[in-house]
Amino acid sequence: MPDSTKVFPLFNCRDFTSSLPGNLLEDFSLAVGEIEPGRKSKVHVMPLVTQVALVLLGKLEVWMKDADQLEPYSLRLEAEQAILTRPGTFLQFRNPTGLSCRVLYIVSPGYLFVMEKGRVVYDDSVVLEEDWEELEKINWNTGKLYSLDSIRKDRQAAKERFAECQDSRKNGKGG
Repeated sequence: MPDSTKVFPLFNCRDFTSSLPGNLLEDFSLAVGEIEPGRKSKVHVMPLVTQVALVLLGKLEVWMKDADQLEPYSLRLEAEQAILTRPGTFLQFRNPTGLSCRVLYIVSPGYLFVMEKGRVVYDDSVVLEEDWEELEKINWNTGKLYSLDSIRKDRQAAKERFAECQDSRKNGKGG
């Protein structure tokens, strides 16, 4: 990730298994994240997906600001505790301890991240450069969060590009 947190996809739309029923791979995805001691993610927003973050190992401080909240708030989680973040929630993970923290991410609909030729074409997360204080000063209106209609169109276009690539691979044409 651009902020040095590590994410390892386990089960997502990039997986191709014909034995899975229906659109299961589009319905949700799983990934494991690792946040090193003393590290924190950048503030980010997932405008269109819901995420559950379950702490598997260690401790995690989660900073959030939902659309209906005036101020950011924090929660401290330990192993076997989870949080749910709705679409549009400003979010940051912090590991305040001296030990690594491992987190299971469950995302619905399935997390979409598309790269072409080493360039990110689409990412369900909008990673922000602003910190909490800067976001408050600009009233939570960052240029990266343009209209939801535009984001939906971009996501649909990325899904179609991804599907074309998957079809090419499936038919042995590379991609």
